Amino acid sequence: MFDLPKTASAIALGLALASPAAAEEVRIAVQCPAVPACADWVYAEDFAAALREGGMEATVFAGASLGKDPEIVDQLSQGLLQFGVTNFVMIAQVDPRIIGFLAPYVFENSRQFFRATQDVDSPLLDGIREKMEAQGIKVAGLPGLGGQMGLFNSKKDVTSVDDLADLRLRAIDANQVKLFEAWGTQGVVVDMPEFAGAVQQGIVDGYFNPPAVPLIFKHTEFLTHFTDLRAGTPFRAALMSADWYDGLGEAEKKTVDDAIAAANAKNREWTFAAEKAELGMLEKAGVTVVTPTPEALAEFKRRSQEAWDTLMPEGSVADMQALADASKE
Repeated sequence: MFDLPKTASAIALGLALASPAAAEEVRIAVQCPAVPACADWVYAEDFAAALREGGMEATVFAGASLGKDPEIVDQLSQGLLQFGVTNFVMIAQVDPRIIGFLAPYVFENSRQFFRATQDVDSPLLDGIREKMEAQGIKVAGLPGLGGQMGLFNSKKDVTSVDDLADLRLRAIDANQVKLFEAWGTQGVVVDMPEFAGAVQQGIVDGYFNPPAVPLIFKHTEFLTHFTDLRAGTPFRAALMSADWYDGLGEAEKKTVDDAIAAANAKNREWTFAAEKAELGMLEKAGVTVVTPTPEALAEFKRRSQEAWDTLMPEGSVADMQALADASKE
C-alpha cells in the first residue's frame, strides 16, 4: 500500500535508524511548526516527555523536517521511523470508514467524540486498526485539534445556509465538494499550501476548518469572518510503526503503552481547553465570530445528514450512528 520514496534523506534516515545508538531513540514526526496552537506538536511533546520519564530517549521533529505525511507513513510502515502524527487522510487511504468520525454532526460535541474513540467498545474502530496494522502501522490515537469545525471566509458574515450561495469554499477532496453542494454553495479542491494564493486570486473565498487552522498558519490576516457551526471534532492520526513496537521488550512496550495513554489523556483535556480559548483568540486577531441561531444550525445539520451517504463509505452510516448513540452521556 505504501511505497517509501527512494530519496537520499529517506536512505540516510534508514541507515541512521539501523545503528544501535539511533535505535534507542524514538523519533516522532509532526507536520506543523512547534507552536502551542498546534495539537500535533503538543501531543508529540507530551508523548516524548512520558517516554523519557519511562527511561526511553525521544525527540520530536516538527515542521515536516522528516518528510510530508505520505513519506512519514511510508517510513512508519517499513520500520524506518517509530512514530508520527499525520493527517487522518492517511488512514482513509486504507480504510475510508475513518472519514465518518469527521462527518458533520455525527457527534454532538468533542466529549462524545472522545468517548467514541477512547472509552466505548467500537468494532468499527477496531476494524480500522486491524486494516492499518496489516500495512505495518498501529493507530495509537486520534488526537483532537481543538474547537469544533466551522466556516471561515474573507467576505462577509455567514449566519445561515442562504448566505453561502455566492461563496466558493476550498475543499480537501471531491467528497467535501458534495457536502458544500448540499449546503447550497460551490467547492473547489485546493491543496492547503496553495490556499492563500487561491484566496488572493479569487478562486475561493474561504474554507471549512477548525478555529486552530488560521491561527497556526496566520490566515486570520485575510479570513476575517468565522461561523461557529459546531460541525464535528477535528482530529489527526497518531501512528506508530508496528515492526518497531513488536520488536520492543515487554518493559519497553509498557513504557510506550503508558506514554500513549498519557498523551491521549492530555490531548483530551487540551482539546477541551482550546475550545474555550480559540474563539477569543480569533476575535483578538480581528476575526468576526458569528454564532448562528438554533434554527440556522438545525438547517446546516439537516443538509449535512442528507449528505452522509455520500461522505461515508457505502454501508457505514448505520455503524457510525450506532457508535454515536453508544457514546452519548
